[in-house]
Amino acid sequence: MRNNIKAPTTNENRVIKFLILLGIVSILNFLYFFLDRESWGNTFLFILLSISLFYGILKKIYLWYNYSNISIPKKPDKKQDFTVDVLTTYFPGEPYQMIITTLEAIIKIKYPHETFLCDEANDPYLKDFCKSHGIHHVTRNNRVDAKAGNINNALRKVAKGDITVILDPDHIPDPDFLDQVIPYFSDPEIGFVQTVQGYYNIKETLVARGAAEQTFQFYGPMMMTLNSYGSVNAIGANCVFRRSALDSIGGHAPGLCEDMHTAMKLYSRNWKAVYLPKILAQGLAPSNLTSYFKQQLKWARGTFDLLFKVYPKLFNKFSLRQKIHFGILPLHYLSGLITLLNFIIPIISLLFSITPWKGNVIDFGLALLPMVGSSILIRTYIQKWVIQRKERGFHLIGGLLEINTWWIYLLGFFYTILNKNIPYLPTPKENEFATNYRIIIPNSIVALISVIAVFIGLSNDYTPFTMVMSGFAIFNAIIMLLGIYLTIKTTNENNILRNNLRKDLVAKLNSLRIKTLKAGNSLFTVTRFTALPILLIVLITSVWLKQQKDGKRWDDISAQYYQPESGSYLGIYHPDRDTGVVNLSEIKKIEKEQQLDFNIISFYLSWDKNAKNNFPEKLLKSIKAENAIPMITWEPWLKEKNTENSRKGQESILKRIANGEYDSYINTFGKQLAEFDEPVYLRFAHEFDNPQYPWSKTKGNLEEEFKLAWKHVYNLLKSQGAYKIMMVWNPWKFENMNKFYPGDEYVDWVGFTLLNYAKLNKRGKTVAFEKLYKEFHDKLYWFTRKPVMLAEFGSVKSSNSNEQSNWLRNSSEILRNEFEEVKAVVMFNSAYDNNIPEGKVYLEEYIDWTTDSIGLFSEYQGSISYRKPDTRNRISTNNRLKFKKYPRGVRYKKGLNWKDNYYVLSRKTLLKDFRLMKKVGINTILYPGGNVYDHNTLKYSQRNNINIMYDFQTFEPVDFINNEAVVTEMEEEILEKVKNLNNHENITGYSFNLRLEDYYNKPLLFEQQQAMVDWYTQLFPKIKLYSPSTPVVLNIELNSETRYILSELNKYVPADYFGLVVRDTAYLDKTIDLATKEKIPLLITSISPEFLDQININQSTAILENWQDERFTNKLSYDGMLDFEGRKKSNLRTISENWGKNNLTESELKLGILKPAVPLLAIGNEKATYHAVLYFNNSWHHENNLDKDLRYEWTLIKTDTFSNPLALKKLGNGPKITLNVPQDYENYRLLLTVTSPAEEYVLRKLISLNIPLKTKEVDDDE
Repeated sequence: MRNNIKAPTTNENRVIKFLILLGIVSILNFLYFFLDRESWGNTFLFILLSISLFYGILKKIYLWYNYSNISIPKKPDKKQDFTVDVLTTYFPGEPYQMIITTLEAIIKIKYPHETFLCDEANDPYLKDFCKSHGIHHVTRNNRVDAKAGNINNALRKVAKGDITVILDPDHIPDPDFLDQVIPYFSDPEIGFVQTVQGYYNIKETLVARGAAEQTFQFYGPMMMTLNSYGSVNAIGANCVFRRSALDSIGGHAPGLCEDMHTAMKLYSRNWKAVYLPKILAQGLAPSNLTSYFKQQLKWARGTFDLLFKVYPKLFNKFSLRQKIHFGILPLHYLSGLITLLNFIIPIISLLFSITPWKGNVIDFGLALLPMVGSSILIRTYIQKWVIQRKERGFHLIGGLLEINTWWIYLLGFFYTILNKNIPYLPTPKENEFATNYRIIIPNSIVALISVIAVFIGLSNDYTPFTMVMSGFAIFNAIIMLLGIYLTIKTTNENNILRNNLRKDLVAKLNSLRIKTLKAGNSLFTVTRFTALPILLIVLITSVWLKQQKDGKRWDDISAQYYQPESGSYLGIYHPDRDTGVVNLSEIKKIEKEQQLDFNIISFYLSWDKNAKNNFPEKLLKSIKAENAIPMITWEPWLKEKNTENSRKGQESILKRIANGEYDSYINTFGKQLAEFDEPVYLRFAHEFDNPQYPWSKTKGNLEEEFKLAWKHVYNLLKSQGAYKIMMVWNPWKFENMNKFYPGDEYVDWVGFTLLNYAKLNKRGKTVAFEKLYKEFHDKLYWFTRKPVMLAEFGSVKSSNSNEQSNWLRNSSEILRNEFEEVKAVVMFNSAYDNNIPEGKVYLEEYIDWTTDSIGLFSEYQGSISYRKPDTRNRISTNNRLKFKKYPRGVRYKKGLNWKDNYYVLSRKTLLKDFRLMKKVGINTILYPGGNVYDHNTLKYSQRNNINIMYDFQTFEPVDFINNEAVVTEMEEEILEKVKNLNNHENITGYSFNLRLEDYYNKPLLFEQQQAMVDWYTQLFPKIKLYSPSTPVVLNIELNSETRYILSELNKYVPADYFGLVVRDTAYLDKTIDLATKEKIPLLITSISPEFLDQININQSTAILENWQDERFTNKLSYDGMLDFEGRKKSNLRTISENWGKNNLTESELKLGILKPAVPLLAIGNEKATYHAVLYFNNSWHHENNLDKDLRYEWTLIKTDTFSNPLALKKLGNGPKITLNVPQDYENYRLLLTVTSPAEEYVLRKLISLNIPLKTKEVDDDE
C-alpha cells in the first residue's frame, strides 16, 4: 500500500529537528566517555576501533542531516506544453521480453511523446518490433561512453524534443508518468525531475528484498530533504531532463555513475531539480548475489571516480549544500574498508590477547544506549515519509547484504586508487539464477578466520573481554555465512517455505505475518507520537544513571558492607526482691499469662573475690533449661577495707582492674564460664559514665581507664577459654560515648538503658521513646555497626493506667519501622528499683516498672538453639598429608568480583605477575577460585611452575542450618571442581575458611560455626576420595579465641593444616606455642606486609596477604606488594632478599609530606598545598633540592567513617599539589607515590589531610 505522503507540519519539523539535536547530544555524550584516556586498551586496536566508530557516527549525522528538511514540491498551476522524447536502451544479452514489455508500457503513456530504442546491438528482431509499433530505432557502430554514449547518439541524430525521458530497459512506466512530471518544467530553471525508483520483484529473492531495502530511506525522506537543499540526485533508471539542460553540458555525462555525473554537471551550470516522491515506474532489483555485486562494484568505482576527479573541478560551482552532498555521498562505499576493520579488530584481539578498550562495560552500555536509542527512534519517526507503508522497518536483510558486500566496495576503492577501469555493464536484469561461487571466497575466509580466532583466543586468554570479542567474531562469521546462504538458489528464493510446507502451515505462517505487520504498524504509530519523550527519557535516564554510578564511585560512594544477621531476642529482668537475682518461676508465669517465650533472662551480679561462691552456676543452668540465654550485668562493686593503702584508695576501680589487681577473680570467673560452655551475655561495668556508679569515679582520664579495663577483662576471659561470652557495652549518655568505645574487636553487642521515668524525669513528664533513643542512634552510626540491645527497657507504672501501655505501644511501633539495628529488647520488669532520681519526691520505697504489655514486643521473640556438635570421633593425626614443597606464597585476589574490579587477569597480566613471583622466591599462590579467570590462572600458573592452593571461599553458603539444599548443592559443586582440578599438577592444596563473622553476629554465629565445622568434618574425607594426595587447609582468623577453637578443631576436623589469617600479631606467639605443644599442623595463610618483620620470614612458610593493592568500584586496599599501577612496593624488597636470595641495595631515600601549617577549618573548598620532602644524606630536602628525574604522583583517597579506603582520584604530578580540601576532610587521605628511573621500587606516603583538633592523627608509611 503506497503511502499518502504529505509534507511535515510545522510541529513535525520541530520534532524532527529536536530529535536530531538530542541524537547529536547523545553522540557527544558517548564520545566524552569513550575517549577517556584511562579506558584505552591497545593503542593500535583503539585507533582502528575509533576509525570505525567515527565513520559510523559521521554516517549517522549525515543521514540525520538529510532527514532534517523534508519537502514535497507543489505541483505548478501553470501548464506548458512540451514535446517529449522517451528513450530506453538495449544491450546485447538482455532478455527480449523485458525490453518489449518496457516498450509496450512506454507506448501506453498518455502524454504525447516519441519513443526511442537506443539499440547497441542493432538487433533485427527489435528493429522489426520497433518498425511495427512506430518506435524510433537508433543504433551506432561503436560503444564509446557506454550508456551515456548510446543516449547521446540518439540525442544528436534523431531526438529533438523539449523534454528527454531516460528509462532503463527493465523499468515499466505508469500511463500517467508524464502527466505527473511535465508540469514541473513550467519553471524554466528546472533542469531535471526525478521520481522514485521502485521495484516490482522485491518478493522474488532475499537478495532482491535486501537490495530494495537499501533504497527505502533514500527515496523517501532523504531525497525529499535533498529536494529542499537543491541537491537532488539524478537516477539514470527513470529520470526526466530538459533537453536544453542536457545540451548545456554536452549531453548525458559519461561514466560508471553517469546519472550522478550528469546531475553534478547540471548543478555546476546552475540548473535546478525537483524530486517527486511518487512511484511512476518500477524495475527489477538484482535477484542474485552475482548481479548485486556487479551493480555495487560499478557504483563504488563510479562514485569514487567522481569524488577524486570530477568533484574537485566542479567544487567552486556548487552551492554549499551541493558541496556537502557530493563530497560525502561517495564515502558510503568506504563502508567496505570500515567493515574490514570491524572484522580485523576482534581477530587481532583474540589472536594476540589484546583489547582495544578496557573500560567498564556497564558504563559503556549507559553511554551507548542514548546513541542507539536516538538512531532507532529518529529512523522510526522519519519513516512516516517512506514511499510505501510496507517499506517501514529496520531493513535487516538490506543491512546484512551491505556488510557482505564489503570486499566489493573495497575493490571499487582500490580500483579507483590504481585507476583501473572496469567495463560498463548494465545492471543485470535476467531473472534466471546464475551465481559464480567464487564470489563468496572472501566472506568464507573471514568467517573461517573469525571462528579460528575465537577458539585460539578463548583457549589462550579466557576473560570477559575476550568473551565479548568472541561474540563480535562469531557475529561476523554468522553474517558472512549469510552470504553463502544467499548464494544458493534454493535458500535465496523467498518462496522456499511456500513451496515446501503444508498448505495449512503456510496459511498459519501467513496469518502470523499479517498480524506481525499490523502490530508493527501499530507500534510505528505509537512510536511516532512517543519518539521525542522516549528519547528524552532515555537520554536523561542514561546520563543520570551514569552520573549516579560515577557519584557512587566518588561523591556518593558508600561502603558496601554485608550486614551480619543477628536474629531477634526478647528478654526480661524480673526479680522477686531487691537482690538483682531473678525468679524463674514468676518469669514462667508471665510467659504463660502473656503468651511469650523469653530468649534472654537478665540478672545482676556484683564482683566478689570469693569467686567460687559468687559464680551463679545453678542459675545459669536453670536459665539454659528454659531455652534462654543468660545476661549477667557484671558490676564491679568493690568494698575496700580501711587497711588498704592510700595509693590504692586514690586509684579508680577501673584502673586497678586494668593494672591486674583482680586478675585472679576474673580468671576464675572466666574458667567457670568456659566450663559452662554456653552463650552468655556479659554486661560489664554498665553505664560507665553514670556518676552514681563507683566505677565511674576517677581523678584521671575515665575514657582511657575504662577502655583499658574493658580490654583487660576481655582478654583474661578469653584466655580462660570463655569464648562463648558476648560482651555487651552499655553507655549511660550519648554524649561522648564514642570516646569510651574499646573497638569492635572487644564488643559483641551494644546495650542502651532506655527507661521512661515519666513524672520522675527532670521536667516532670513523660519523654517519648524516639527522643530517648534518637541521639544514641545517630551517634552510634559513626563508630560501629554492632547490633543493639535495649538492655534495660521500660516505662514506670503510674496512677494513669494507660500511660505506661501507651508509651510502650508507641515505642514498639517506632522500633518496628525506624530502628532496624535494635535486635533485642530486655524488659526491665522490676518492682524493686530503689534508684530514685535525685531531687524527686517519691513516697514508695521502690519504683515499679512491671507491666502486662510485654506482648507488644512479641515480634522480637527468636528461637534459641543449644546446638550440639554432630556425633563424631576424634580423628587420627597420623593420616595427615604434608606439602611436597612447602609454600612460600601470596594471596592472589586480583580476579575477585570481576564486574567491580579494575584488574583483568589476562594472559599478559598473569605472565608478568608469575614471572616476578618466581624472581622474588614465591612458589605458590593462594587463589580464590570459582570465578571467570579460573581457566587463565590455572593454565599460566602451571606453565610458569607456580603452585596453587585453590581456595573455595566463593563457594561458602550463608546459612548452614536452614539452607540444607543449598549446602548440598555447594558440596556437589566443590567435589566436581576437585575432580576437574585433579588434571592440574600444580594444585598443591585446597583451602577452606572458617569465617562466618561477616555473616552472623553472636549468638547465631556460634550455631552457624558449629554447623559449618560439622559440614567440613564430612566434606574433607569426600575430597580425599577424589584427590587423596592433596592437602586440605582450614583457615581461621587469629584472635583471642583462636587457641581454644584451634585446639577443638584439631581433635575432630580432618584437615591436614590449619591456616592462620593474621591481621594482628597480638596472639600469634601464644597460638604458635599451643600448636607446637599439641602438635597442631599450623600454616600462616595470610599475613599483612606490615607484620613481616615480626616473623622469621627467611625460614618460615607463609602466605602473604595480597599480591597487589586491590581496587574495586567501592573499596580499595593497600596491603599488596604491588601498587595500583602494578609497580613494586618496598615490602616486596624484603621478600626478594629473603625468599629470592636477591642482594638488593637498600634505598637511602625516605619520603615525607609537608602539610599546611594552619589547621583545616572544615568549611569546604578551602585550598591547601602539600609539599613532597625526601630524606637523604642525613637531612630532609624540599622541592628545590630534589632530583629532577623523580616523578611525583598525588592521589586523593576517600575513606568511610571507619577509615576503610573506598575510592581514589588522581590529582596530578609534581613535587607539590594544591587541592580544594573537602569539608569532611577527616574522611580523606593523601597518597604520594614517588618513582625514579634509578629505583626499582616506588616510595609511598599516606597521610590524613591535617591533624583535626583534639583528635589523634595517624599517618601511614608504606
